[in-house]
Amino acid sequence: MRYRVRNEKGEELECPSLGDLHVLYRQGFLGEDDLVRQERSERWERVGDFAALQGERGRRRELRVALLILAAAAAAVGALWLAARGR
Repeated sequence: MRYRVRNEKGEELECPSLGDLHVLYRQGFLGEDDLVRQERSERWERVGDFAALQGERGRRRELRVALLILAAAAAAVGALWLAARGR
């Protein structure tokens, strides 16, 4: 089944499958307030409320947390390196 996605500018994109929709969401191409509907449906839903993406929300949050931890660790290493270099 295909899916239609509409962003806040009114631009639309057709996703050939639910798997493709999952990938776009996971990679951050779809925002929580974008709209999505199944090919045969007339009803648009917020991406953030779309039940078929429920499992992806947890994975997306986990990825964000992991990236924040990685960035904090890199900043700490950089600060330590600068401090050691200044001695």
